[in-house]
Amino acid sequence: MGRKILFITTDQMRYDAIGANGGNVARTPNIDSFAANGISYDRAQPQNVVCMPSRATMVTGQNVGTHGVWMNGVPLPVESPSVAAVLSEAGYRTALIGKSHFEPLLDPFLRFEENRQGFSGATEGHRGFDHMELATHGAAGFTHYSRWIRQNHPEAIGMFFQVLDGDLEVSDVPGGDTGAPQIKRNAVPRDWYHTDWVADRTISWLDGLNADDDWFCWMSFPDPHHPWDPPESEVHRVDWRELDLPVGYPQNQAEREAIIDAKPRHWRLWYDGKLVSNYEAPGKWVPATLTADQ
Repeated sequence: MGRKILFITTDQMRYDAIGANGGNVARTPNIDSFAANGISYDRAQPQNVVCMPSRATMVTGQNVGTHGVWMNGVPLPVESPSVAAVLSEAGYRTALIGKSHFEPLLDPFLRFEENRQGFSGATEGHRGFDHMELATHGAAGFTHYSRWIRQNHPEAIGMFFQVLDGDLEVSDVPGGDTGAPQIKRNAVPRDWYHTDWVADRTISWLDGLNADDDWFCWMSFPDPHHPWDPPESEVHRVDWRELDLPVGYPQNQAEREAIIDAKPRHWRLWYDGKLVSNYEAPGKWVPATLTADQ
């Protein structure tokens, strides 16, 4: 039997969302089983709080100061080391299925290899991965998933939240039961949604391997990252009205503002909507206007 490494990641999920780490909202029995029967790294710290720097660290093993991806929109240099390349040189079959985001997603001129492959449907891989099938949030962009949706289920394209508006600015269109930004009721069937697609494509790749193959597969789910537009059929799983606010959440506005005013000045500017935190935040969003149920 070959040596097998399945690296599973989710995007923008808190440590304590998992049952094994104290979470009591989502049911995560399989992850909890891994934690109970393996090693739980409960003192791990991310190199950066946003997507591209963190992913660059995971694939290179380097900190932000070394690989240079200091914020979203900064591409990981092609010559950077890669765990997939090291394993490939050692004889492993390697694949990345799901969200990569080592390069910018907004790429209308197809300057970056990941987007070129998603646009063409090529799967020969990149950065040491023999095989890549990429997905991100929804049906937009140049990914293998968006190409699959366009070719097989074009009627589903408009069902997802459209992250960019007509001016190519990040949208803060409200939705859901409370009018929170970037929420949409999504009529897409569950088996068309990118979560199931990533799982299905991973299974398909694994089924094509021989029992004696050494392999490394990064199964990278784009969710639960915003926008929040899961299939309508799954919304019933958790009734948000029955959920408690996080421990320590300051419900009094004056208390919230006192906490923020004790932070560096840019925190208050962001809270009041006077400063955009990064290129992926809605430019017109004012966090101070949000209510506790948003």
